[in-house]
Amino acid sequence: MMPLLRVLCLLALLAAAGCGRSSPLAGQYEATYGDGGRNRTIVLDLREGGQGAWTAEDESITFKWDVRGDEVLLHSRAGGVIRAVADNGELTADLPGAGRLVFRRAGK
Repeated sequence: MMPLLRVLCLLALLAAAGCGRSSPLAGQYEATYGDGGRNRTIVLDLREGGQGAWTAEDESITFKWDVRGDEVLLHSRAGGVIRAVADNGELTADLPGAGRLVFRRAGK
């Protein structure tokens, strides 16, 4: 029983250490989409510690995020997952109702 307890404690310590790490993907990103001459901007804010927010017009949605390989996974509270591919400082995601969006770091 003791070896199992040690393994569980080690895993808990590794998980806690991983939560405090800084991710090079953390930051604010923007994508523009639209039809009929009306462009809309979506702001994606990936905060340190795996928290984030998605803002479009006057609506903001919070989520949790993590990185797996070259993918950033955005986990909604309702249980949905949006996958974005990270490449050269950009995030590309296929979104229902908006199509393929390319998010670029804000200010660049």
